[in-house]
Amino acid sequence: MIRMMKLLEHAQKLEKDEHTTEAIQTYEEVIQSESNSQTIAYANFRLGNIYHEWGELFAAQRFLSQAHQLDSEHSEIRQAVDNLNQHFSLNREEITEQMSRQNSDQIVSLFRIATGIKLIAMDKHVQAYPLLASRTKIFPNAAIAKHLLTDISITDEERNTAIDFLIERDWLINNSAEFYSISNEGLYAFYTTLAQLHFENDAFTEAINCYEQAHWLDNTQLTPLFLKVICYAKLESWNDAIETTKNLPTEMPSDIDVIAYFTAIANSYHNTFQKTGLDEDKQKVIEACDAVLRLDNKDKEISKLLASYQDKKRWWQR
Repeated sequence: MIRMMKLLEHAQKLEKDEHTTEAIQTYEEVIQSESNSQTIAYANFRLGNIYHEWGELFAAQRFLSQAHQLDSEHSEIRQAVDNLNQHFSLNREEITEQMSRQNSDQIVSLFRIATGIKLIAMDKHVQAYPLLASRTKIFPNAAIAKHLLTDISITDEERNTAIDFLIERDWLINNSAEFYSISNEGLYAFYTTLAQLHFENDAFTEAINCYEQAHWLDNTQLTPLFLKVICYAKLESWNDAIETTKNLPTEMPSDIDVIAYFTAIANSYHNTFQKTGLDEDKQKVIEACDAVLRLDNKDKEISKLLASYQDKKRWWQR
């Protein structure tokens, strides 16, 4: 309960400081928590207000309705619901046009996400990159994507191979009648695929952001965290790399490049040791180098680094 209140206060501060996209994601965390109904109602209320200000009226309606259902006595919530309902009543034709336009835009987003992932499977990374990267301008984080890629009306005539691709993998869930919403699994596939493309294009900061979104969607998946370590090392953000490793288990997921990971660890602790001179940092360098050389005893860079810590001849001098 205390943690949730702190999380709510953090969301409010982010919103006040105009870090709106981060605030949205934090409010979503409050909603997904096991907090009391009034706290969850208030988080829904704030999300409804934000989306109303953005002109995302249907998202606003969903959140405000949920807030009112959870806390019908809250005067601000009642007023916000009344204001939105009045806006809908006075602008019916405009609202209908907006609904149609936004629905078409959402279908386009789903098409680009699906096509980008399919192109990766076909080893067409160059074509996939702009398709997927363009979506992050519209959905800067997973919470916003989750909120906006929902209740999309897709008729049989509008279904195409890309939409079918998402449906077949349960990445696009049929809610009721013709309405579909993207699933967490679909968003996870989107962010991890885009992260891979960013990495291949040396856009390591962007890759880190995508891996963070993927882990936010499914914190049981540790692969994004291991990959973040490699990205931080590529950026020479040695402290960030080391801090990330402290929360990771010793056993790595099977899809991690073990040599790349331990090379990142070795370089991170090596650069840290130059500043601290601590024996524990030195031992971390040696352990990471040994881990690399057990897999590839001809790695010249790591062999040279290890030799600088141990009085041993390098493998090519033996």
